[in-house]
Amino acid sequence: MKNEELTSNEVEAVNRAEATFLLIRAGYRVYRPEADCNGEDLVVRRPNGVLHPVQQKSRPTVDLKRYGKDESLLMLFPDPKGAPVLGRKWFLVPHNELYEWMQDKHGHTTTWNEKEAWHDPTISKDLEKFLEKYTV
Repeated sequence: MKNEELTSNEVEAVNRAEATFLLIRAGYRVYRPEADCNGEDLVVRRPNGVLHPVQQKSRPTVDLKRYGKDESLLMLFPDPKGAPVLGRKWFLVPHNELYEWMQDKHGHTTTWNEKEAWHDPTISKDLEKFLEKYTV
């Protein structure tokens, strides 16, 4: 079955399984909350023992109103151009750092000013350079 044939719920499940595998392999512990509350799809324990709530997305996404309150929230997403299931890069980045970067790039737009949110269907060369240190 091709990825295009999957429902959105199935794609989310595949992405969660792929991301969980990569995070565990990178030394993280991954926990799944019983409910998705306040943008918390997963909780990760970093190798140093620090816990972080994680919002998983299918592409680079920021939203100040939904995710900006919790300074420890991390965004987890793959490179949308990569081949699904272990053929693409994944990024685990603090929401507020990604928000600031995107605000610098897109804050002048009407869409940004209306929503204080942004998502990119792809990862530009500039964004890829910024995300380099957040690769899982």
